[in-house]
Parts: sequence; structure tokens; C-alpha cells
Amino acid sequence: MSRFIKGSVGTMAVFAFVFIGAPTTWAQTMQTEVSGNVDVPPRSATEDADVEDEGVYSKRVGGLVWLEGTAGASRFNVTRFRTLDIIPDAIAAQIPSIVVSGPEFGAALKFRAGSATMGLHFKKANYDPFDLITAGLDFGFMIRAVPYVHPTIRFGLNYHTTTGAVLPDLGGLVRDLRTNGAGASIGLGLRIPLVKWVSLSADFDYSIIGLVVRGTEALGGASLSAGTAGSAISGSVALTVHLGG
Repeated sequence: MSRFIKGSVGTMAVFAFVFIGAPTTWAQTMQTEVSGNVDVPPRSATEDADVEDEGVYSKRVGGLVWLEGTAGASRFNVTRFRTLDIIPDAIAAQIPSIVVSGPEFGAALKFRAGSATMGLHFKKANYDPFDLITAGLDFGFMIRAVPYVHPTIRFGLNYHTTTGAVLPDLGGLVRDLRTNGAGASIGLGLRIPLVKWVSLSADFDYSIIGLVVRGTEALGGASLSAGTAGSAISGSVALTVHLGG
């Protein structure tokens, strides 16, 4: 009987070791394996940028094609450079000082490659008694490394024409007036990304404009022409939609 009791006690001890000691050892082994194999690497800057770009809001403007609308105010000193040699003295002396101002509206189509943009722009400034129409090429560069607000610089090569008489004294003396010219502009501004596909910018531009006015003398029928060179300054805001990439 005592042998049976001793055997039963021994058997129970073995089972206690199996059911209590073995799971504990197994859990410790699993904990060691998990803690040794699971190593979460830190996120890289590239991964963070990818996550940022996937959201609706963005720190940097993107898109491969830009559609832009502008509105602002402009001041045009038509006779700013009357003393230049390109204007004959006899004609320059007869040209009165002409300075006009008014609202300016425009649109642009641009293509972006990295931090550079290139495209076409169109503007119309409503002066009194004439309107100045500008079309040309636009070359720009922005500092995208600065988040939220990108400083920008732009250069433009422009073609100009007008509706109405640029030189008022010619209005009643010359018929079939035609005004054409060319110029160049430089601009500085700040571009702010609002959401991933829209940005807002504020710009300041300075332009040099040369115009040639041609027409036919009202009485004698002779062909006449006069030239003037001036400068224009403008401030505008632009709303841009970014398409692609």
C-alpha cells in the first residue's frame, strides 16, 4: 500500500512539472525569440515625404501642368524713356508725359520640371483711354526646399499691343491706328501651397515696354509712325491649379 502511495505521489510530481514548468519554459523561450527577432527600423525621410505627398495637404507645390488665373493692379508710365536714342528728338519733344493706371487680369499655362517652370502668359490691363494687351513666354524658378512658402523669381519676354490711342494727340489726326511693341519683365513673389493641387501666390512685376504707333494721316493720307518707350509696375495675386504627377 505504501509503495502504491509513493508511486502515485511520484507520478503526480511528474505531471505537475509537465503542466506547470513546461509552459513557463515555453513562454520564456517565445518571449526571448520575439524580443530577439522583432526589430522595427526607424522611418526614413523618404518614407515620411511619401506619406506627406499622399495626403490632401502638402508642404510643397507639385504638378506637371499649371493652369493659372491672375488679378491685380498696374501702373504704366508710357513715356518713361522719352530721352532714349531710339526715339527721335523731334518726335520725343511732341510726346506729352503719359502715365496711366488700372486693373489687370490674366491667365497662364505653365509646365514644371523640378523647381523650374516655363510656359505662356496673357494679360490685359484696362487703362483710360486704352487697354494694354500682353502675351509672351514665362520662365520661372522657385525655392521648393522652403516648405509652406516658396520664394519665386520670373522672367518674361513679351509682345504688346493696345486697343485705343496710346498717344492722345494722335487720336483725332490719325486714322487706322495700330500699336505694336515688345518688352521684357522681371518678377518676384511668394507661392503658398494650399492643398495638393491648388496654390496661391502674390507677385510683383517690373516691365520695360517699347511701342510703335502707326496710322494714316486723316487729311493728307500719308503714313505716319511714332515710337515711345516706357515702364510698368504691377502687383497681382494668382490662383493656380496643379495637374499631373
